Amino acid sequence: MRQLQKLLIKFGCGAFGSFLLLALRGIPPLPGIGPDVGHLWVGIGFVVSGGLITLIWQVGDEQPIRSFIFGLTWPPLIAALTR
Repeated sequence: MRQLQKLLIKFGCGAFGSFLLLALRGIPPLPGIGPDVGHLWVGIGFVVSGGLITLIWQVGDEQPIRSFIFGLTWPPLIAALTR
C-alpha cells in the first residue's frame, strides 16, 4: 500500500507539472493530429502522459519536487520533438 501511495504521489506531481505548464502556455499545434481531435483531449493526453512518463523516468527518485519539475519539462520536450 505504501508503494502505491508513492507511485500516486509521483504520478500526481508529474501530471500537475504538465497541467500547470499547459494552463499557462497552451498546446502548440502538433503535426499529425487532425481537427476532429479537440483541444481538451490533447490536453488530457499531455497531462496523463506527463504523469506516466514521470513514473517511468523517475524510478527510484523519492523527491516529489523533481517529479514536478520533470512534469513541467515533458510538454515542451514533446512540442520540440514534433515540430
